[in-house]
Amino acid sequence: MQMPADLAKRLVLVTLLALVVGGAPVWAASPETPSSPVRYVRHIRFVGVKGLSPKELKKVMETRVRRFRWFGGEPLDERVLAKDLERIEKLYRSQGYYDARVVGHRLLPLVGSNYILEIEVDEGQPVLVESVQLFVDGKASSPWHKELVSNLPVRPGERFTTPAYEHIDRTIRRFLAEWGYARAKVTTRGILDKRARKARLRVDVQMGPPCYFGPITIEGNRKVDAKIIRRELNFREGERFRTSAVTAAQRRLMNTRLFSFVNVQVVEEGDTGPRLPIHVVVKEAKSQSVRFGVGYGTEDKLRGILGWEYRNFLGGGRDLQVRTKASSLARYVDARLLQPHLLGFNAFLTSSAGYSREIQESFENEQYYVRNQWNVRESDRLLLYLAHNLEANRLLDLSLEPDEVLGAEKEGENYFVSSLVAGSTYQRVDDLLDPHRGWQVLQRLEWGSGWLASDVSFLKLSLEGRAYLPLDPLGVLAMRARWGSIKELEDTTYVPIFKRYFTGGSNSVRGYPYQKLGPLDDSGNPLGGLTVVEANLDWRFPLKNSWEGVLFLDAGNVYPSSYELVWDQLRFTTGVGLRYKTPVGPLRVDVGYQLNPPSDVPFNRYQIHFSIGHAF
Repeated sequence: MQMPADLAKRLVLVTLLALVVGGAPVWAASPETPSSPVRYVRHIRFVGVKGLSPKELKKVMETRVRRFRWFGGEPLDERVLAKDLERIEKLYRSQGYYDARVVGHRLLPLVGSNYILEIEVDEGQPVLVESVQLFVDGKASSPWHKELVSNLPVRPGERFTTPAYEHIDRTIRRFLAEWGYARAKVTTRGILDKRARKARLRVDVQMGPPCYFGPITIEGNRKVDAKIIRRELNFREGERFRTSAVTAAQRRLMNTRLFSFVNVQVVEEGDTGPRLPIHVVVKEAKSQSVRFGVGYGTEDKLRGILGWEYRNFLGGGRDLQVRTKASSLARYVDARLLQPHLLGFNAFLTSSAGYSREIQESFENEQYYVRNQWNVRESDRLLLYLAHNLEANRLLDLSLEPDEVLGAEKEGENYFVSSLVAGSTYQRVDDLLDPHRGWQVLQRLEWGSGWLASDVSFLKLSLEGRAYLPLDPLGVLAMRARWGSIKELEDTTYVPIFKRYFTGGSNSVRGYPYQKLGPLDDSGNPLGGLTVVEANLDWRFPLKNSWEGVLFLDAGNVYPSSYELVWDQLRFTTGVGLRYKTPVGPLRVDVGYQLNPPSDVPFNRYQIHFSIGHAF
């Protein structure tokens, strides 16, 4: 049915009138409520802040800083900012600044929609601790006073803070429990004079009787013998109680990897007197597991690994592992048996045997080996080891001409190596896969001799140090230095190529191809050397979500002689990298550039490396 023409005209006029009188369409902004411009905070600046650090204040804020100019970040939300200002004042009060207040804030234009957020704070004067009175069993003086006072988190003359005051009870009880006084009671009282800005504290400690480890009960074990669990406990019934012993026992049991859950705790039910019963609850892990993994790197190309593990093999907490790996650089099959508690509570033996084939540009080496290594774990951070190493080597497909300095190998030649190895590893980092704080020291000394029935006599020393310095919120500064040298001994005139040092590549000096930094033959094949020097400096900075950027500077070289170091022959490279964090370590790509390459190098001055895990 067709609409009459006059009716259609009327509908059009009514619609136009509604648009004019009723307002703009829904997608247009109302003139009475103009849309606020999108603004991003590039920097946060504080004015009047002296007692606390800007870093402490930023930690309580939810307003986020836009790290890069053209992307990333969240727009400024005034409601979130208002809550942030309240949090800042609460933080100041908890830190003893009861008169502190946020005077105001303002946005200073920077570039485009980016601003500097400036927050002005009037801190006022803090409340100081005027006195701390300590009474032990009602006495103002006792043999424990000096130690307890030195452990107190508050001291006269210092600023009074709520967290430190609340921490007094826990600190004293933890200290006394380590000395066996696990039933000590602590009462803390304080008089806070905000007007005079002074705090007077009193701490009363009731020592209670010295406590001892009581009966030890175990729950949850089915296949693992209770003797294995008791063996990992570094305390026995009747010994003086120590809190650290309980914590260490729980950690040691988890480190056996026999259990998926461990809880070691004091039984508090009932009045047991000075003897504290210990209850150990465990949940056994699967005794066998299979692991399979694949990966890709610029140097070893496609790689795959397959492993089988049997925990508590033949009982006694032994661990048996069989692994095989294949890539373009190496192929091996290895079996390793770990025997815990050999010649010491913190000692264990690892015995391994296997076959490997190393496939390098200059040579291929086939090796059968047997190694026995005795380890002593002095602490959670320090591991000492002493090992005997037996190798039967055969050089295959050697593609090098004889070298005047390094010697002349022959294709198909056999080398039997028998050596003693000693070393240590000290690790104090927050995360082994992605460290942000701490340091590591690695040392290894290998001695091969005719006295050990070795065809090759040598002394090989390697030293390496790593350090990680947090630069929050700007990322991490990572540093590494490595030095190593080999000395021929007895009647040995040259060190075989499979024992020499090589450098260059994704994990050393990233501006050079794999193993191509150092002596080369006329065809550009690496000869290796008897001394190596490497140094690395990384600035790893966050980008967005799981992405991370890297700027790096590397230096190093390999020298043909023992204990040789020629400073003007050090090669420097610089470059950039990109990381994507995963549970097994960061995926990475690095682009390195040679700053002072040697003349007539047979490769490009730029190098690109793909791999997984940090370079160090």
